[in-house]
Amino acid sequence: MPEVFGLLDEMPKYYDLGQKKYREQQLPYAVVRGAWKGTFQANQNDAIILNHVVPAGQQLKLLFMRCWTEHPGGASFRVRSTAQAGDVGSAPHGNIDYPFVEAAGQDLVAGDLVGPVHVLEGSVDWMIQHAYAAGGNYYSIVWWGVEAEDSQG
Repeated sequence: MPEVFGLLDEMPKYYDLGQKKYREQQLPYAVVRGAWKGTFQANQNDAIILNHVVPAGQQLKLLFMRCWTEHPGGASFRVRSTAQAGDVGSAPHGNIDYPFVEAAGQDLVAGDLVGPVHVLEGSVDWMIQHAYAAGGNYYSIVWWGVEAEDSQG
């Protein structure tokens, strides 16, 4: 690549599998995140505890997700994506992942910009499939990622 005063004249490019095009290798992203920690007053099934709507024309590259519980019997979580108007259309919708914690402890997954944990569009729900009120045990989900407009053509 040609250099101008020690700087690259053109940014290096990479192939974005989600958008199916070459993009400049830079960080034109907005960092987004969510966190929840709590207990329940009654047993819960499929309780939506976090939601994030990915803006139309953008994708969320999920780079970090941690699910944990104090409950000795563990916990079952779910990540679900629902289509919205203006989706890019290359990320599947429906149930995306089922993080499972077998006993009191955590499930941690991490990725990077080239290999994210998941690429999501539309409305994304983080859910607890089965939560128990007895004992006042805490449950938690923490996530963060990046999203950007498709402004690089």
